[in-house]
Amino acid sequence: MNLPILKHMQKVPGGLMIVPMLITAIINTIWPEALQIGGSTTGAFSTGTMTIIGIVLVISGSQLKLSQLAACLKRGGVFCLVKILLGFAAFFIVQAIWGIDGVAGMSLLALVIAFSSCNPGVYLALINDYGDTTDKTVLGLMSLVSVPALPLLILSTGQSGSGAIMGVIATLVPFLVGMLLGNLDDSFTKLLVPGTPICLIFLGCCFGSNINLINAVTAGPTALLLTVVYVVVSVPVLLITDRLILRRPGYAGVSMSSIAGIAVSCPMIIAAALPQYAPYVEVATSQLALAVVLTGFLVPYLTKFVADRFGSAKELAS
Repeated sequence: MNLPILKHMQKVPGGLMIVPMLITAIINTIWPEALQIGGSTTGAFSTGTMTIIGIVLVISGSQLKLSQLAACLKRGGVFCLVKILLGFAAFFIVQAIWGIDGVAGMSLLALVIAFSSCNPGVYLALINDYGDTTDKTVLGLMSLVSVPALPLLILSTGQSGSGAIMGVIATLVPFLVGMLLGNLDDSFTKLLVPGTPICLIFLGCCFGSNINLINAVTAGPTALLLTVVYVVVSVPVLLITDRLILRRPGYAGVSMSSIAGIAVSCPMIIAAALPQYAPYVEVATSQLALAVVLTGFLVPYLTKFVADRFGSAKELAS
């Protein structure tokens, strides 16, 4: 028997990550203990998120040649700057007008985490379909806006941010290691590149294992509102950045618009460092869980629409 499972997964935009994420989210919702039996099972399908992201960063770095560094910094730097500015804008605007409680049930904590987040797995899955080598190397910079360090840095504005800064440094190290290996020996690039699709599958599993679909749904209208506000603001801003500033088709900007699965764990991490946000952790976690799921499914289709409308890197190269 030969079931075309992979073929069906690949029919879904970003399916190599999205489908496993949905499967483990369902398992975590129905029987969470199944993913927490320990050993390699838990490591591979639940707690290995940062390990897998580290491996993906090494692979991505190995593809960046020094001759491409300027293009990578230009393209990735602009995107990262825009995401950082969106996070700070959410922080200053919401805090100035509504305070830490936020607006319409969306706390300052949830809004800042959402606007400063980016899902590297969804991005990489979509870039594999529509992007070029430079788009893939941007992952190293883009990962700076996919870990708790950035929202922690934003929310701790005016306070000590040394922990957040160290988080940024820790994120860059695997990418720089991969870049060093790839530039010293091309064989490392050829060795590592095929590992990307494998990492995407397990990265999706780990993201999904942190999502409880019942909690996400019961977050109700406020979670849906958070998703709508995020998409309505973030997608157009990143699309305009890609098309007008970078003079590119736009698919890369839109593909950066999904919220990272690790965002679900950010409220608890941030509250541990900034206790004033502790009362908002439970609600923010549920809201972000639904936002992760919805943007994870919506953004691939938006990216496909933009690529079909304005073209992709592969079409431009042909």
